[in-house]
Amino acid sequence: MTSSPHQQLADHIDQGVIPPYQYSYPPRSTYRPLPEGKWTVSDVWAADLANHQVPELNLYLHVPFCDRKCGFCNLYTVISTDEDVYDAYTDALCTQIRDHAEVIRARRLRTIYIGGGTPALLKPRHFEQIFATIGEVYPNWRSTAEEVAVEATPSSIADAPEEFKALIDMGLTRANVGIQSLVPREIREAGRGGEDEDVIRRAVRTAHELGLPDLSTDLIMGFAGQTPETWRQSVDELAALRPTTISTYFLTVRPDAWFSKTGAYQYMWQPELYERYDYARRVFLDHGYVQEGSVRYKKPGRGGYAQKVLTFHGVPLLGLGVGARSYTSVLDYMCGSVKPSTAEVAEYIRKARNHELVPVTGFELTDEELVRKRLVLDTFDLDLSELDRFGYQRHAAEFEPVLEAAWSHGLVHRLGSRVQLTPKGFKYRDILSWMFYSSTVKELDREYYENLHAANARARRNMGATPVRITGVDLREREGAA
Repeated sequence: MTSSPHQQLADHIDQGVIPPYQYSYPPRSTYRPLPEGKWTVSDVWAADLANHQVPELNLYLHVPFCDRKCGFCNLYTVISTDEDVYDAYTDALCTQIRDHAEVIRARRLRTIYIGGGTPALLKPRHFEQIFATIGEVYPNWRSTAEEVAVEATPSSIADAPEEFKALIDMGLTRANVGIQSLVPREIREAGRGGEDEDVIRRAVRTAHELGLPDLSTDLIMGFAGQTPETWRQSVDELAALRPTTISTYFLTVRPDAWFSKTGAYQYMWQPELYERYDYARRVFLDHGYVQEGSVRYKKPGRGGYAQKVLTFHGVPLLGLGVGARSYTSVLDYMCGSVKPSTAEVAEYIRKARNHELVPVTGFELTDEELVRKRLVLDTFDLDLSELDRFGYQRHAAEFEPVLEAAWSHGLVHRLGSRVQLTPKGFKYRDILSWMFYSSTVKELDREYYENLHAANARARRNMGATPVRITGVDLREREGAA
């Protein structure tokens, strides 16, 4: 017998369930091959434009290259430090930007984000080419874009300050720097070694000295061998370094990451991790940060993650580059393979040059799924009346019991038609978000991960490896979350 939303929410909170961070809906695991010829890029974005009274756009550019692969990473990355490959890829990416000129010009460009991978592996000339191409398509991008961001490594800032300063001069306003931990042992065991222990501190100092408006950093809870004491050490030191933005994530090793494939990493996913969340929140608030989201803290007026906030609010995202996803109000899609490889990168370059990239995999969004998307992502601050044009009232009997359960458990404020998370709601936001998933999305997600788990088990048997052990409660294994 299915329990009520009220009881289900109570059980998950009492058990300390830790779902994966909800940053997209539907998740990539639900994407399936699209009918050939059904969707063109022009058709998708024309239909999306009809749904938006104030047309705006987030632009995401994916650079897949890394010089090493972290064991817990399941992003679209390939190992390459070949500058000839970087040259060819940048040319292809710029061609794709030009091919989307009509899409970009029809909207107000709000944010630009260059992610990866490790985009900081590119040279200043590559960024100059990218920004010049954006300028060809949208000349006033520096005026309209409130955030121009790039993902970087600590060493790319600390050891190459001149190159990083060149990016700031080109218009960079924000850098995302993966820190994960300030305890060297935890980083080495997670497969991200190779940097000296002081590089993170030097990187933060350098970013401040160069005048970068927003330096965004992160910490991860649950590394193998992490203790409450080492967690407090990382939190205290990072707060003292004063980056403008800090995110804290529960470590999730998904089945398509290397550690899951090999079974070589035993990490913590126990309810006690919420105590680490509480400690970090208390420290960061005491140091003058405000909480922007369930995982993110910012210095008022300076920090934050504008592209993520706007995407959650329903502003569409155009993703260009191999492995990039685009989020619209009619179709979330990719223009290539979801499995990273050097061959796929080469195929992307060829197709981009020949103007042959089309949506090949994705998820078609009904009005009901559009409502669910906003509920999953945007309960931080959501006016439900915005969803009436997508049929919220027709499906209110499905959604209102969940919102009422959230209100009764102190997770949300109900302010007329507006919903806002409470501090407790920030903490358990991912549990609440999962409860808005449709049965279709849950089933597609379950199918995808069951197949991955089965493939990993076969591979480990062939290698003679010990099955991976994860301590704690996994909501996906219990109920098919994404």
